[in-house]
Amino acid sequence: MEKTIKMLAASICLLVCLSCSNRHDNGIDNLWQEHPQRLRQLLDAIDLNQEGLSQVRNALVRHDTIAAFRTLIEYFEGLDRSWVIEALDSLSYQDALPVAECFLADSVMVGGVRARIPLRPEGGWTWSYLGPNVDAEFAYSLNSQSYLPALHRIWLETGNAGFIHLFNDIIFDWATQHPLPAENDSIYLVLNKIDNLDYRDIGEVEWRTLDTGRRLGASWPQLFYAFIREPGFLAETKLIMLASFFEQAEYLLKYHKSGHNWTTMEMNGLALTGLAFPEFNQSEKWLSYALETMTKEINRQVYPDGVQVEISTKTQWVALRRFESLANNFKRAGRKIEPAYFQRIEAMYNYLAYCMRPDGHQPLNNDSDREDLRERVLLAADKFNRTDWIYIATNGKKGSKPDTGPSVSFPWAGINIMRSGWDADADWTFFDQGPYGTGHQHRDMLHLSISAFGHDLLVDGGRYTHRDYFSFDPKTWRGYFRSSFSHNVILIDNAGQNAGPLTASQPLVAGLDYLNRDLHDFATGTFSHGFTGIDDEIVHRRSIVYIKNHQWLVVDNLEMNKPHQISVLWHFAPQCELTLSDNQALTKNSDRPNLMILPLGDLEWDVKIVSGQEAPEIQGWYSADYDERQANPTAIYQSQVAGTPTFAWLIIASTEQVPPISASHSMSNKTMDIVYELEGQTRHLEFPMSHLATDVKVK
Repeated sequence: MEKTIKMLAASICLLVCLSCSNRHDNGIDNLWQEHPQRLRQLLDAIDLNQEGLSQVRNALVRHDTIAAFRTLIEYFEGLDRSWVIEALDSLSYQDALPVAECFLADSVMVGGVRARIPLRPEGGWTWSYLGPNVDAEFAYSLNSQSYLPALHRIWLETGNAGFIHLFNDIIFDWATQHPLPAENDSIYLVLNKIDNLDYRDIGEVEWRTLDTGRRLGASWPQLFYAFIREPGFLAETKLIMLASFFEQAEYLLKYHKSGHNWTTMEMNGLALTGLAFPEFNQSEKWLSYALETMTKEINRQVYPDGVQVEISTKTQWVALRRFESLANNFKRAGRKIEPAYFQRIEAMYNYLAYCMRPDGHQPLNNDSDREDLRERVLLAADKFNRTDWIYIATNGKKGSKPDTGPSVSFPWAGINIMRSGWDADADWTFFDQGPYGTGHQHRDMLHLSISAFGHDLLVDGGRYTHRDYFSFDPKTWRGYFRSSFSHNVILIDNAGQNAGPLTASQPLVAGLDYLNRDLHDFATGTFSHGFTGIDDEIVHRRSIVYIKNHQWLVVDNLEMNKPHQISVLWHFAPQCELTLSDNQALTKNSDRPNLMILPLGDLEWDVKIVSGQEAPEIQGWYSADYDERQANPTAIYQSQVAGTPTFAWLIIASTEQVPPISASHSMSNKTMDIVYELEGQTRHLEFPMSHLATDVKVK
């Protein structure tokens, strides 16, 4: 670490030269000449009757505007608002270092992508740059400036003022280049919801309200006070930054989302600006409006079971962080937050604790990545005194064993987590029987994921990219990962599901929609919202019986008015070596557990394995992290069906090769009876054709 710090210190002159290329030295006088309207607005926005601002007022009475600006800056330099600096999200030196090293190489690390930002002819960054992969997400992150706290963290470690100079130059460049959009700017078509346009439709990447909220909530106020008395943070930069604070806060007050995770970041930024800068006339309005909005939103966006309405575990964390940071900032500033608000936050953490896999990673439901939740859950466990969360996150090594579970259901979100225990090798099953979600949706109702013995076996495809953001066309990468094609569901005539209801109007019913028992767990769901381009009313019902341990029965029933070809998809983890044997899909892994899928019923199946296919449509791909993909073997079972076919799948996991299975089945109007022998034990399953939970029998 010492060597790295010395390298940073030695290179800092280079860093400053690179950041200042083509920039002349602008003082307050020049700033006043170049941005008179914005600076006049700043003075009008400040309550000069507040204590400590009389000298600013007196300077204006003398018509000495430059002196007023200098006195205003001196006022802020004399404040002690260290609590605002404490509002920075925690950032380790190890995480900050790669970002700082990128700056030393005349590059920037944005969203995990390293790139050199093109300079404008007059100097400064091209803020509309889409990055090396021509991805708008890069430009969004460039403008949200999540990389700035890394400069503060490295400065704390090294004491090198060059990082402050760099911060100064980035802020000055962005703030001077970004007055509020002109009245005739196309962004107002989006902000005023004209023709349902999106930012992507007009190519806007610099003034999204989401990124405005991120700047004001995650870096700008905190770093303003962190560097306020440092010589490298120039007076003219402080002044234009103050002007921009007011502009951005007013922008968020007027234009923000509703019922969306964006709202949490927008209002968090608005609230922090109001709390951190009570000198603004509008500050009380900003923070009271933000708190009122967030109080409504946390009840509107978060179901009673703790799941955020977009039904994405990644988005759950995004919203949760900002619901919580707003509350924490109010507390730091000595303001009151109602207990009910914190109770909702606790419920959101409870979902994270109880949904995570035995290895601590989150599900890939809707737009999500395979992120590790353990650190977040453990930190929250201390805040809320939840020793059960500690037990789950440590696989029972610490904490107190939960009173419920290990299988749990989130009835409003329609998520069922079936587990064999809390240990690291426990079975983990994710079954989606809930609403579509209000954002970041995938068409994946009735999808099933399975992990066992510490490894993923059946997987959700993930999200991979946001390019072609709204697509569900499996010929595009975004469309494939969002569509039914990347999930363990059924296609009809090679068509995926339509959208379902955005939200749940009522919760699932215990004992009817799901049931957890000592020997088995049960869950059932129905998709009846049609398939893309298919002129038929088709109903798909799927039930899962998890037989403890390592065995699953999946029963599918279809209702249709016309004959169709169905394709049942089973996506295996990329590391699996998948083979076929007499219509059984089974893995032959030597370094990880194995899984077998055995079809049951009267249908004749054509089965094939697809992996890494890109045409005629994309199939057999998996993404654990954004912008990364791997081929994964996918078993596709196809059959011609009509009427009301019922068929089933026996799934068995084993640490070794799955032994040969002898299975028989019979169906009547009332039940499907299945008998199979595994490792010398005979199992008898009686499944009701009514899919009634209480009539499922496992012997």
